[in-house]
Amino acid sequence: MKKIIIGIAVVIIIVLIVWSTLDKSAQEPIFTENETIKIGIILPLSGPAGTLGEASKKSVDLALSKLSVEERAQVEVVYADDQFDPKQTVSVTQKLIDVDKVNAIIAYSSPSSVAASYIAEKASIPMIGLGNSPDINTDKQWVVRYMLGPEQQAQAIEQLLLKGKYKKIALVWNQSDGPKSVHDALVKILPTGGYTIVADESVTKAENDFKTSIAKIRSAKPDVIVAYISPQVGVFAKQAKDVNLNTPLVSGPVFEIVDQIKAAQGGLDNQLFASNDNITFIDDYYKTTGTYPTIAGDYIYDAVMQLVKNTGKTNTQIMESLRKDFSGVAGSYVYNQDGSFDVVQVVKKWDGEKFVIVK
Repeated sequence: MKKIIIGIAVVIIIVLIVWSTLDKSAQEPIFTENETIKIGIILPLSGPAGTLGEASKKSVDLALSKLSVEERAQVEVVYADDQFDPKQTVSVTQKLIDVDKVNAIIAYSSPSSVAASYIAEKASIPMIGLGNSPDINTDKQWVVRYMLGPEQQAQAIEQLLLKGKYKKIALVWNQSDGPKSVHDALVKILPTGGYTIVADESVTKAENDFKTSIAKIRSAKPDVIVAYISPQVGVFAKQAKDVNLNTPLVSGPVFEIVDQIKAAQGGLDNQLFASNDNITFIDDYYKTTGTYPTIAGDYIYDAVMQLVKNTGKTNTQIMESLRKDFSGVAGSYVYNQDGSFDVVQVVKKWDGEKFVIVK
């Protein structure tokens, strides 16, 4: 009897070991060295933001062009067009996971990244979100975020562009997630630094007539204008220039969109902004494509390069590799334990012909 009990116990232990192994392998597929890593990339490839998606796709192509023939053969990219609509993001993310069987996901913009993050988290699929919303990564095990959060962007503007130079500040911002979150962070930190906000103008995302806001700002007599409007900051700068409002403009990476620099017709030339140390990437992108990258072009390049290092890795191993400091074309990334990264910021300007770093 005792032998029978021992025998049954041994069988149960063996079954449990096999079951646990099968369960783990179902959640964490293991690839051989010769298999590919399949990366799903969610972009707005059509619709009103289609140009942003196409420009971002060129950043992906540029990253892949740096791989050796052998390395490139082990990477498969699957694009998904969400048309910059979070409802579409949900649908295409599910397809990437269920149908395309991707090993990792990259999502562009805060709204799209937030929508995709919950699905990736539930499916235990490693994901890199490119946006400044903390909702992308907060309380998530399988998601990291590349892009400064609103507080970090506000601190960079204050430390690099305002401190020791200006006291009376005018704010102009549009009512979309990114600019609004940076505006709200500035409103919190500026008074504690001895600044006075003398004007605070919000505009709609579709607005293109800023004459009323410009008149109010002029009457407030600020030392500087923090213009966090996207994507129509060039229109604002031109209209300010047309009425001879010569107050300096400063901002974050919204000043880095060349289409808006052209729309400003000189209104954004030599205006300072805080952004990534990515001049080499911008020059390489221009030489390769004949155009300039859009916002987050450097981040998506770095996201691809971080993932292609993980051929043959389990999902857990991929996430372990993503949760580390590293250097990329956007500069130095410093990992925070909440899944976000700080990226070292520098002062830049458009000198009329190209972007330059201002020492």
